[in-house]
Amino acid sequence: MGERINTAEAAARLGVKRETLYAYVSRGLLASERGVDGKGSTFDAAEIDRFRRRRNERRPGRLEVAVGSAVTDVTDGRVAYRGHSLADIVATGHRYEAVAELLWTGVLAGTSPWTTSQAVDSAVRRVVSALPDNATATDKMMAGVVAAGAVDPFRDDRTLEGVVGIGRGVIRSIVDALPIAVEIDDDRLAHRLWGRLTTESSGSWPLLDLALTVLADHGMATSTLAARLAASTRAGPHAVLLAALGAVAGPLHGAASRRVHLMLVDAESHGIDAAIAQVMRRDGKVPGVGHFIHKTRDPRHDLLSERLATSDLDEERLAVIAGAGARIAARVPVPPNVDFALGALTYASGMSADAGELVFAIARSAGWLAHCLEEYDEAPIRFRPVGRYRSR
Repeated sequence: MGERINTAEAAARLGVKRETLYAYVSRGLLASERGVDGKGSTFDAAEIDRFRRRRNERRPGRLEVAVGSAVTDVTDGRVAYRGHSLADIVATGHRYEAVAELLWTGVLAGTSPWTTSQAVDSAVRRVVSALPDNATATDKMMAGVVAAGAVDPFRDDRTLEGVVGIGRGVIRSIVDALPIAVEIDDDRLAHRLWGRLTTESSGSWPLLDLALTVLADHGMATSTLAARLAASTRAGPHAVLLAALGAVAGPLHGAASRRVHLMLVDAESHGIDAAIAQVMRRDGKVPGVGHFIHKTRDPRHDLLSERLATSDLDEERLAVIAGAGARIAARVPVPPNVDFALGALTYASGMSADAGELVFAIARSAGWLAHCLEEYDEAPIRFRPVGRYRSR
């Protein structure tokens, strides 16, 4: 017998009110059964998911592309990298570098410090430092990737060893090219990145490592599909990263944590209700809540926010985060997502508002290259959409 879920869970998965769910039942679109307690109804979880997919397929302008992948399994409330539950990975204390290696090679084990060549490191530093002060986080990432590829004679190496080596070197070089806020002599990537994003107590750097870990991949996101499209043409790893970063540069992917951060800054100055009212007037919705897949809970948010709440960061800022979260939860019927937790982390640790975009791009580079490797094993140029001319 398949999984049965209650009315609240079924409505959450579909993103509708209970009344709408019951209307689907009355019209024969869904089937329900009386619960064992005789008081409520239960639904077949698989039927609910199928109905949601069919409904989404009928939405005008929506194009769904099914791409098989063994990299990351994402379902409502659960994320697993190469068969390893994200919750278990975090519980066992594996760092981001080990998670990246797992995504690339399928093996979860300890890892040596990542290194890069002097030529790549020097080129990335020069290019990133030459950017104007108003350069965005994505600008820095893209410039660094271009510089790394330009000086690497093996930039078109598409073997497993080649892609993994490029991934380690590019990510490490970009982190090291960022301006230093606090000098940190540590080869652990998250600790080095912490010293470039904030002057707050470096003892809290494991929070950043956790953020990198939970953001390392999330299935077939828009940027990931862009990476696979580039890989299908047999573009080299650097070009694949650029394709993915091009998708991230848009305001609808990877930038939500910035809006959360700014909302919390406003809440600190003017109060939680005033901050929420302001963001509602501007955007019509609260940032960092709801998710297309995680209808009941986003495990990435839970893992990061729970650790953040018990950290030794500024108590007043942590109180603002807790108050805002409680106020939103009391009114908004969908759970917070990882963007809320990431924006809360950058706010609580005194980072800039756009730091979350940089953290996201660095973290997700591991996933993009994992999908790149997987795509290299597929038939080339297999994505061939058919265009239909439409006169206006």
